Amino acid sequence: MLKYVIAGIFAAGGAWAQVNNIEADGNLAPTYDVACQPTDALRDDYSPADLAGAVVACFTDGQDDLAVDMFLVMQMRGVYDSLRVIDQSAHQAGRVLQIEMAQTAGAEWEPRMRAAFDRFGPTGGARHAALCKQMEAKGPPTHSPRYMVQHGIKAFSGQDGDGLDPDFDAEVSWERVLDEFMDCYG
Repeated sequence: MLKYVIAGIFAAGGAWAQVNNIEADGNLAPTYDVACQPTDALRDDYSPADLAGAVVACFTDGQDDLAVDMFLVMQMRGVYDSLRVIDQSAHQAGRVLQIEMAQTAGAEWEPRMRAAFDRFGPTGGARHAALCKQMEAKGPPTHSPRYMVQHGIKAFSGQDGDGLDPDFDAEVSWERVLDEFMDCYG
């Protein structure tokens, strides 16, 4: 069953040790500045890092239902990328983008997005079915997964080639995302 993940912000108390945050060039970096727009207008070359800014833009504009639709497309593309990026440590990139969106959007993020997800409705509902149909018709995205590749530990420790699975099948993987993540065929 499709599970929607709404990122929450968790605060830890107590003393903090000195932490140095080191990032590889391109880590979670967007390629395009994407505006809030209907999902059928999204280009196939927009990565989840690109879409994260658009989700926040929709939310900021008070278009929470559209933000949810875009959030789901962002998640689908992130799951797709996790199927083609070899470095397992890089696969948390989508979750980190969600946390960053919540931090950027502020305290109203979680309650408003939760309400918008409730309005989206259940698996098999009208909006779910429409988004599934739209994503199936579009086919696999064509964006670069560099934002995710550069998020992994191999971006620092060295990786062979571009960090992608040489046996990756775009069509099969996209069908898997639609089936297993979005439950479009359930």
